[in-house]
Amino acid sequence: MKLLAGILLSFIVLFSFQQKEKDIVRMAATSFNTDVVKIDTLRLNLQDTIPNKTINIYSDKNGYPIKYSRDIICGVCIEGKCRMVAINLFWNVTGRYLGFELPEGEFLSKTEHVPFKPADYTRLHEILIEVNSSLASYTIDELVPVKDSLSPELDAVSSATIEAILAHIVEGAVYTTYTLWHIAHGETMHQIEKLSTKQLDSEMALLILNSNNITDQVWTLNHISAEMEISEELQTKLLTLISGSNIYLAERALNALKPELLNHDIQLKLAAIFKDSGFLQKRIIIQKLKRSEVLYPDVVHIISSVLANLNGTLTKNILDLYTFHNIEDDYSVSVISQLLKNNNRFIANQAIAFLENLDELDKKTKKSIDKYRKRNS
Repeated sequence: MKLLAGILLSFIVLFSFQQKEKDIVRMAATSFNTDVVKIDTLRLNLQDTIPNKTINIYSDKNGYPIKYSRDIICGVCIEGKCRMVAINLFWNVTGRYLGFELPEGEFLSKTEHVPFKPADYTRLHEILIEVNSSLASYTIDELVPVKDSLSPELDAVSSATIEAILAHIVEGAVYTTYTLWHIAHGETMHQIEKLSTKQLDSEMALLILNSNNITDQVWTLNHISAEMEISEELQTKLLTLISGSNIYLAERALNALKPELLNHDIQLKLAAIFKDSGFLQKRIIIQKLKRSEVLYPDVVHIISSVLANLNGTLTKNILDLYTFHNIEDDYSVSVISQLLKNNNRFIANQAIAFLENLDELDKKTKKSIDKYRKRNS
């Protein structure tokens, strides 16, 4: 009876483990949460050694790709012993690695073909998410040198793996981790990026920018081309990012606003953001306005209204902007002439240099310049 009970218990434990790992899936969130209504396949001219050159494209009702996948079959070899691994890798519309799914009955294994535990799959997923992994800097031969024949008792993987990448691998699965990371961040990813870039328009860009993933937002801002027609909704989103707390997103959003889009309305909105923003945003807005064909008078007035409260660097940036656009309106000149009284010698010097280059000066400004020269003679 005891033997029968033991066998029954072992069966129950094994059955429970198999049930728990029946669906081996680890997946991150996509950029936008819309339903997949269509799955297409596309064969790519991929130069890797994976037999299957076809990717699956999962699209929403508007035809925008939500995600991509590729069925991977490759050999993972340890000391001449190879095991075929079948796994489906997924990428976001931006090319970002999303996750993996193992076909029914498939599993990943470590050295000596020990199957992955649930925690190992989770760890693998976390490692594959890493974009800037140390795995990118090494060849597999560097990670796992040939085992020393004089020390046969040493484990070929755990003892030979260099310490620098221990935090970037699943313990006992160097080959598997290395291989899958390079597939996830390799040629397939770059081809997917190209496919999405060709389809990127204002609506699709807006969908991705409304996600909470900064990596996807940056990717989208970097891929808004000069030829793309920017909708009013997308312009509003870009301005929201420009006024936000993330300075890198603000800079990328400003970069996406092409010079020809800097019309009167957009310049006014940028000036309003400038007035209420911090140093870095002020600086990149000034740099952007310098690329516009014209600087509108009411925009100049808003910027000049806060000129007296700025530090030396921003003051110089604004005066350079005014010089570039030949700004000589009475209000701005009056504000700048007041800077001659500034205790900051650098600011005062920038002001005098600007004023002396103007074509015409009124009597009041000339008087201010004369007083400045006498004080500093």
